[in-house]
Amino acid sequence: MDKFTSRRRATWQSKAPLWPFLAAALAIAVAGGALVSLYASGVLLGDGTSGGRAVVWVKTASNIIIPALAIGAGVGALLNGVFLSPAGRDGALKWSGWLMLAAALGAAPMSVANGMEADRAGYEMRLKEAVSDARIAARRSETDFYRRMHLLARHQGFGIEALRSSGGLEQARKAIAGHKDLLAAARGDYDKGQAEARAALADVIADEADREAVLVRFDTAQVKRKALMEKVWAVHDRLVALSEEEVNLLYANRGRWRPNGYGGGTVSSMPLLNQLNRIGRDRRAASSEHDQLYAEIATLDQATNAGIDRVIEAAIRD
Repeated sequence: MDKFTSRRRATWQSKAPLWPFLAAALAIAVAGGALVSLYASGVLLGDGTSGGRAVVWVKTASNIIIPALAIGAGVGALLNGVFLSPAGRDGALKWSGWLMLAAALGAAPMSVANGMEADRAGYEMRLKEAVSDARIAARRSETDFYRRMHLLARHQGFGIEALRSSGGLEQARKAIAGHKDLLAAARGDYDKGQAEARAALADVIADEADREAVLVRFDTAQVKRKALMEKVWAVHDRLVALSEEEVNLLYANRGRWRPNGYGGGTVSSMPLLNQLNRIGRDRRAASSEHDQLYAEIATLDQATNAGIDRVIEAAIRD
């Protein structure tokens, strides 16, 4: 106050123009919004659906609005304390509102970019997980079959010495029956696995055109793949029949062969040896056919997966 009166002494703020302080406050608000947007947390991943996208953008809006309100209020209070109040000027509330808007504009570019990336990244994760699940489901019956076949051959298989032992014939026939059971289960589960694979793809792809493009590739390949798998199962039928024939032949001619020290046997009958050699040739031919069929299946799967992956990548980019 003046020394001899009760009047408030004029401050330098009352004589200064508003615009430099307002410009500085706006710059601080914009910079603050931009800085906060770089580290804003809590971005939700989308899933490609309309509902999932809406959640992402609601969260993105909150990442813009909430920091903007705090920054605008803080810078507005600073402007009022440093300039408006000492200058005896009104408008703190009005300018705080403009500062909040400035902070929101500063935060918007990065927040929107983060929201777009979250929407894309979430959809990408969902698509790739579904494709992986589909491929596992498509091969589950085959994978289980060969895994169980390995265990069966390791723990319940039959050989020369087993056939000469007590209960050897029963063990051999049990192993053959196990092969048949596994083969029947794999055949029965094949279509189920393909249906699960198709459903996994159909459920996750949001865009109708992309979904149709993937399913057309899948369905087209499945016609060829099913035909190849029927040939694979037929090869196993022949291998089962050859095993039965070999066991029955060896058991019926127990006196014409004996085990040797190399895991095989020594045959004393030429007709028996000829029959065993023929079974061996047929088994090798069946095994070779099996490997060739699976090479064709692998090539078909590779081409199908590559086509599906191209559609998925395009869907992610779009």
